[in-house]
Amino acid sequence: MKHRIAYNASEQRLTIPSHIGQGSITRTRIRPGMEILYTDITFEQDMKLHIQEACPLFELSYCLSGEIYCEWDGKDSHTDKQTGNVLFLDDVQVYEEKKAGIRNQLLEVRLSPDELLHYAGDVTEKGQMETWLKHHRGNIDRYPDTPAIQKCVSELIHCTYHGTMKRLYMESKALEFIALLGESDGYGSVGGSMTLRHDDITKLKRVHELVQIHCEQPLSIRELAKRAGLNEFKLKKGFRELFGVLIFELVRQKRMEKALWYMEVERLNVGEMAVSVGYSNVSNFTTTFRKHYGCNPSEYLKHMDQQKVERNRLPNNLN
Repeated sequence: MKHRIAYNASEQRLTIPSHIGQGSITRTRIRPGMEILYTDITFEQDMKLHIQEACPLFELSYCLSGEIYCEWDGKDSHTDKQTGNVLFLDDVQVYEEKKAGIRNQLLEVRLSPDELLHYAGDVTEKGQMETWLKHHRGNIDRYPDTPAIQKCVSELIHCTYHGTMKRLYMESKALEFIALLGESDGYGSVGGSMTLRHDDITKLKRVHELVQIHCEQPLSIRELAKRAGLNEFKLKKGFRELFGVLIFELVRQKRMEKALWYMEVERLNVGEMAVSVGYSNVSNFTTTFRKHYGCNPSEYLKHMDQQKVERNRLPNNLN
């Protein structure tokens, strides 16, 4: 069975080939620079993809069911059912894994940054939006789930209008989705300082410990917030203000420190090191290692071996 594409001027629906799985992807084009995608697919085999994001993309997504794992620029993201992400990526390759036999339902609202900034009413509002975009740039960030967001997502998926009325309805709901995200994401306070109580600082220090303990298999933002008793916005912003580093940056730092230990003490090869510190993709591990230490793991190993040889020769030279 070959895949089928049904489309009109504003909507395309792709039914995937049966040997890949069952289901479809529906793309609704609202206007240039704004579109909505709804994916409903069950794969026959685990999917491993490399996706090149070649132009700036601001995206809100909500996963109704399924599991998605992503790696990019030394960072990673785990998405499971009833979770939403906001991402702003530009000219980056994303490695993505999706499991077989699980129904993957994902709604995505995509906008170009210029299209989003179009809604700013004046210079001040534009500055706020640009700060908000900068806050998420290069990241895939989890946002708090709310009943209002769940309702909005359901209405986007189950729209019964057609033609012009459908585009108007879908656009209004997409904008509502963005507004609800901004409300839950702390839009307007992003970039400003946050007042941390003594209790907040104690909880954030506990998060700092948890991040280091679980650096090889990182806990999600949702799980960290749950364990600490903080909402996700205060967790992310408070952590950065208190420790001067983002959570994922601390995870990356501790992973690289652990990688050196595996290299120097356990004498693992590059592939074994990558898996041991939680990377499923060796090239992403190598890229992160190079950015952190200034050389590839293989070069570091070679340098270690040379130093070892020189140390072994030292007593003979002294004699």
